[in-house]
Amino acid sequence: MLKNLLVVLEDNATALTPYAISAAKRLEARITVVRPRRDNGGLSDGSLEARLEAAAGNPEARKTRAKESLEAFGAAAAEAGVDAELLLPDDWQDPRRDQLGLFARGFDFTIVGQVEPGRAPTRDDLTGQLLEESGRPVLVVPAIQRDPAAFKHVVVGWDGSAAAARAFGDALAIFERADKVEIVSVTSASTSHALIQGGERLAARLVRGGVQGSFKRLPTDEDPANALLSFVADVGADLMVAGGYGHSRLREALFGGATRTFLSSMTLPLFLSR
Repeated sequence: MLKNLLVVLEDNATALTPYAISAAKRLEARITVVRPRRDNGGLSDGSLEARLEAAAGNPEARKTRAKESLEAFGAAAAEAGVDAELLLPDDWQDPRRDQLGLFARGFDFTIVGQVEPGRAPTRDDLTGQLLEESGRPVLVVPAIQRDPAAFKHVVVGWDGSAAAARAFGDALAIFERADKVEIVSVTSASTSHALIQGGERLAARLVRGGVQGSFKRLPTDEDPANALLSFVADVGADLMVAGGYGHSRLREALFGGATRTFLSSMTLPLFLSR
């Protein structure tokens, strides 16, 4: 059941707002919306306007902009018939940015927007913080997203990891609403039989549950993350499910990884679990 969703608004919610509302409507879910307060350590990924306001010590201007964006979200949600709770800046429940991980534990998953197309996440990125600290999935909406949430063709990136298995389990309620779910493994000559067998079992589990599920091997020597992104684009998938941040965010930021590639180059919404 995915009935209680958290939406985190940041400076640019052009793609995030309509997608989050349509996802809640599709899942028949309730939304809680926050626009977290920022301290000086969290301003590296904010807009120029937000950074200038912080540098000028103008909290009232930031508070006004936050209230306006939350109220605009609330109006759009009401028009769509979606129940949305807005935590306004003066609300005692409104969490600071560094408290979002703890706050998000009370929800089924969190929806956030992509920081910036083509830009790899930093060690302080919001998605990484939520994945590492909340214990709940995170759905990231690309900045280029224009279509509403449909969940018609879902691709699951399967690498046999614990994070991928958790993502599969967390997304079951989405799979039930999908027309087709493909479990996809990027394989090479060294890929273990156990990994392949695991993907086949997941697909069979979906079929037994009445979902049109299938397993596909994607043989290639290409980087697995790039291969998956090319595949989802080729087949016209509208959601990808994957395990995220298998290592700590610091190690991921220093040494790279599939999650960083997904978040910087994504062309469709990405449902991540850790």
